[in-house]
Amino acid sequence: MLNTAGLAASTYNTYNSFLGRIDQAIGGLDEALARDGTDKVLEWSRTTSTPPFDVFPSHARSVLNKYIQFHIDAQSPDTQEVQEEMATDAQQASGLAFRLEKEMQAAVRKQLSNLEAGLVEDDEGRELAVSTGYIDIVARDKLGKLVVIELKAGMCPTGALEQALGYAQALSEERNEDVRVMLIASDFSDRLRAAAKRANGLQLLKYEFSLQFNELK
Repeated sequence: MLNTAGLAASTYNTYNSFLGRIDQAIGGLDEALARDGTDKVLEWSRTTSTPPFDVFPSHARSVLNKYIQFHIDAQSPDTQEVQEEMATDAQQASGLAFRLEKEMQAAVRKQLSNLEAGLVEDDEGRELAVSTGYIDIVARDKLGKLVVIELKAGMCPTGALEQALGYAQALSEERNEDVRVMLIASDFSDRLRAAAKRANGLQLLKYEFSLQFNELK
């Protein structure tokens, strides 16, 4: 499912993390679906309190619902050829997004102080794993407060705000500290901008590319 969804790298990691823990909690997700059917699996997800449903129930159920829908669609032979074509396109798009976000991450790490004066790395230069996935960059500001920095190549996608806030909440609970969030993309929808105003400790930042020209002697 994840290979055909066209997800950004960080979103892919989040979904993969949730699916792995759901699979473990139910004792084999595919086996449970084949044995008990989708209705019973969904009912189990609404009543269980095992991880990851204990701390992030809505996130976990959303991932499970998407997986079950994919599972149902995959049973139809009419969709197989279309899915194969979608998988090829999605893998190419996902690979490009992954490379762009990795390049963004390297560039942002080199100029954290330009992003905000006094900002320094606090993740040893690599993505940090938390219960909800992998955080692109964890930093501390000049006051020593933790900052989650989430990067999106291109227009900020739907769900990125929820994803970033989920990372911040997980990190806050693990470290027992307050956490700020910086979400960086090329642009944001009006709806996302409005939603961000309701979230304390969240900043939306736009990146831009610039060209420099050097004359060849």
